[in-house]
Amino acid sequence: MSTKSVNVIWRTAALAVLTAGLAGCIYANTTMPLAWISNTRLDVKDLTLDNQEIVGQSTAHALLFGMISWGDAGLDAALEDAKRKAGVEVKEVYDVKTDQRVFNVLGLYISRTIIVTAKAAH
Repeated sequence: MSTKSVNVIWRTAALAVLTAGLAGCIYANTTMPLAWISNTRLDVKDLTLDNQEIVGQSTAHALLFGMISWGDAGLDAALEDAKRKAGVEVKEVYDVKTDQRVFNVLGLYISRTIIVTAKAAH
């Protein structure tokens, strides 16, 4: 392998590392979950309880290794979506469970979806 080929490989690798290190510095507008403390059935005993399960989701997207990102993949946004879809006024939720779904195409496009499942009290 010639010296010129080695230099091209090193420059390409350095550019890839630099690009990955700059993730989110061109544009970023996302919310991501860190933790969730859920009510239990006993915490909402003064409200009308039923076994209605509500489900909601929120999504954030990113392009080019996260250099451009947008969306709200937060727990609050997913919970608000679940309450909106419930069909009744939800005053409180309990037994909340969260899941995360990530779709990634070589770092060129990344989608992160938070899915919240909870029981409703009204």
